Amino acid sequence: MSVTKPKPPHFSDDGEPSAEKLAYKMLMKKKAENLTCPNGKCELHGIVGRGNVAFREKYGASATQNLFQCKICKKTFSERRDTPLFGFRLPEEKIWGIIRCLIEGNGTRATARITQVHRDTVTRVIRIFGIHAKEVSRVFLADYPLKECQLDEMWTFVKKNKRD
Repeated sequence: MSVTKPKPPHFSDDGEPSAEKLAYKMLMKKKAENLTCPNGKCELHGIVGRGNVAFREKYGASATQNLFQCKICKKTFSERRDTPLFGFRLPEEKIWGIIRCLIEGNGTRATARITQVHRDTVTRVIRIFGIHAKEVSRVFLADYPLKECQLDEMWTFVKKNKRD
């Protein structure tokens, strides 16, 4: 009796990659065209569309956890690097669902119940996204030439709410 070793699900019976795996690789190849090498010492750092970034492998359970590699400096990086999504194991859709709940005015516990995650996860999302928002504001508003600002609409809103 011979025992055959089972093939991974992403390979067909003849050992060739499945159509699903080939489609995923094509999708990642297209995604790599819009990425740049994060290594500040690389000669193509910050330059998009030069063909120097290639898909390397998928990691984790989510389809958004992919590793890419620069062909020039050989630096490997996650596509979530330098985003507030980096370090989360949750799927992107779940994280954006948490953010949407918070934007609608739900509290931490309500958001946790609605999105079916632990309240500590919601707190972590708030903290990480807050840090990221602060950094984005610091970079983009550093030398903002504000000369005049009208706050009358905001005051009307505040004043109106005070009357209630």
